[in-house]
Amino acid sequence: MKYLLLIVASFASTYHLVGLLINSQLNDLAEGLRHRPDAPPPWQYLREVRPQARRAHRQYTLMAGSTLAVVACLVVYWAS
Repeated sequence: MKYLLLIVASFASTYHLVGLLINSQLNDLAEGLRHRPDAPPPWQYLREVRPQARRAHRQYTLMAGSTLAVVACLVVYWAS
């Protein structure tokens, strides 16, 4: 049961952290577009980029969450 809780906690924490990182980068890029006259409006850029950002969010969550879950389970196994 403790391993299941570790796996769920690691995936939840990486999902949250990766979401924060991706959203902050997208907002920073959209804010930077305001200062360029040849760039599309920020809302249009965000609308076009959101599907790729969601896909990247899932992929990075799976990679980082799996790694964190394996490391956490190995540490708990070693400690017990």
